[in-house]
Amino acid sequence: MAKIELTQDQRMAVENRGGSLLVSAAAGSGKTKVLVERLFRYITQEQCAVDDFLIITYTKAAAAELRGKIAAELAKRVAEHPEDAHLRRQMFRVYQADIKTVDAFCTALLRENVYLLPPVEGSSLTPDFRVLDEQEAGILKERVLARVLEDFYAHMDRQGEQLAETLGAGRDDRALESLVLELHRKLQSHPYPLQWLDKVRADWETLPDSLASSPYGQVVMEDAAAKAEFWAMQLEKVAGGIADEAVAAAYGAQLTETAAQLRQFAAARGDWETMARRIPDFPRVKPVRGEHPEKERVKALRDQCKDAVKEMAKPFAVTEEEHLTDLRTMAPAMLALTALTADFARRYQAEKARRNVMDFSDQEHYAIDLLCQADGQPTELARQVAQRYREIMVDEYQDTNEVQNCIFTAISRQGQTLFTVGDVKQSIYRFRLADPTIFLRKYNDYVQTEQAEEGQPRKVLLSQNFRSRQSVLDACNAVFRSIMSRQMG
Repeated sequence: MAKIELTQDQRMAVENRGGSLLVSAAAGSGKTKVLVERLFRYITQEQCAVDDFLIITYTKAAAAELRGKIAAELAKRVAEHPEDAHLRRQMFRVYQADIKTVDAFCTALLRENVYLLPPVEGSSLTPDFRVLDEQEAGILKERVLARVLEDFYAHMDRQGEQLAETLGAGRDDRALESLVLELHRKLQSHPYPLQWLDKVRADWETLPDSLASSPYGQVVMEDAAAKAEFWAMQLEKVAGGIADEAVAAAYGAQLTETAAQLRQFAAARGDWETMARRIPDFPRVKPVRGEHPEKERVKALRDQCKDAVKEMAKPFAVTEEEHLTDLRTMAPAMLALTALTADFARRYQAEKARRNVMDFSDQEHYAIDLLCQADGQPTELARQVAQRYREIMVDEYQDTNEVQNCIFTAISRQGQTLFTVGDVKQSIYRFRLADPTIFLRKYNDYVQTEQAEEGQPRKVLLSQNFRSRQSVLDACNAVFRSIMSRQMG
């Protein structure tokens, strides 16, 4: 058998066992090679079958490509060892193996077990349910929403009146329709959408006494503090590197002072009024006469910082009490919006059940209902499914969301048999509700494989690029080392 040469890190990703494993694989680092080789180590060394594994990808094309690569590698190894009966048997099983998208896995699960789901408003789904395409689902949503809005206007209370007046001035409900549909779409990234909506409603029913205790205030203050720290670092770096004495005399001390003010501003995070008082000012700089090449570079950076601080300071032009008053004023409309969206979600779900159809997000949410108990523990069905597979392998894990993550956890013995590979810098499906922070949380929390104890989640980093020339890598790294940050990416 031809030996595949692996780097030390790749070998760890292929051979490591004993707990959930996350492989953070940079572009061109051989992640598909690692996934395929890991599968074949199981087949050749542990006598597993290719259909003992569930391999998840995020598009049908990627699933077909991966199946083709596994089949090609299998054919190559069978040709090298034609006497190996175990390998030859895999040739007949590779095209029945579970190499599929999340949607395809959920559809198969529901076809077998849909009878376990409780009725929705008296209608039960049957195994011959149909999955709506996006256009069909959109038309059905519009029809259901039209009926929901008719009832909303017919029985409108004070909260509903405020919502209608806020969005359409009582004359046009297109903005309200769009908002309900968009909110409903974003709800689908939560494992339990209506429970999350109930929590939002509870937050609006009991408003905090300070912005530091409100999600809005926390986000604004943390974002402003992070930007301030970024610009403080940039100013300090430039101030310390000015070689021209005239430019240093004109700009150096001021840049350093502005950086100090920005750090004081960031240090006040959590106290709205103190942050408002600590917005840095930018006094005039004394002119630098003559030709000084460094002047334009330093001046340009200072102007960029000034513009960024001006934008950052806008929310702080309004006092904390004024913001809290605005939140209290908005609360009735927000309560009406959450109630309206919940009503739409329930009636849309009931209409789909009546027609024996689902949309794409339904498959995942119904799968959670089958696989997860209320306390988050796996159901008996989930334990049975987990017993089918030696390991759950998830490719492009950076494009998962919390719904899919719940499914993977439930069918992998609470993550013990979960192998995930991806690169957070290649996450491109946020518009489809992918949540790269799931990958990042595990990346930050998991220990290196060499330090992991039995059963402890672990990680391997593949950072060596085999695809591009060194000059290309050096150029890319020079650019992105300067602009990439946790806040940005």
